[in-house]
Amino acid sequence: MENFDTFTLKSDGRKVVVSTSYVSPLGNIMKISKQLANSNYQGEVLFDLLLSNGFAPNRFLTMFFDGKKLQVNTRKIITDISDEVLAELYGFYNEHPQWIDQSSLLDVHKDILKKNLLTIG
Repeated sequence: MENFDTFTLKSDGRKVVVSTSYVSPLGNIMKISKQLANSNYQGEVLFDLLLSNGFAPNRFLTMFFDGKKLQVNTRKIITDISDEVLAELYGFYNEHPQWIDQSSLLDVHKDILKKNLLTIG
């Protein structure tokens, strides 16, 4: 089992990489690049490290994908995430409670995510 999953945001078409456990997916840049290349994607990739970093300021980062590999030198931590993107991300996590259980989140945060109690806006 990989420690990441990818999907496309409906709100803006970007690819997202999410952690699927407490282990950060950043150690799998080559595998992630291969998966993105197989999907014929090129552009900004959003990383949501919620399950490995929690609700910390370094939860979100972006990297540019050139169609072949992630450009690590373009990595930047971001804090301004739209409500639409957050709603999609929380919905995605809510559909995968097994990943929430494997995270480093506090039990109270796990319960909030699994019960979809986070309000956006």
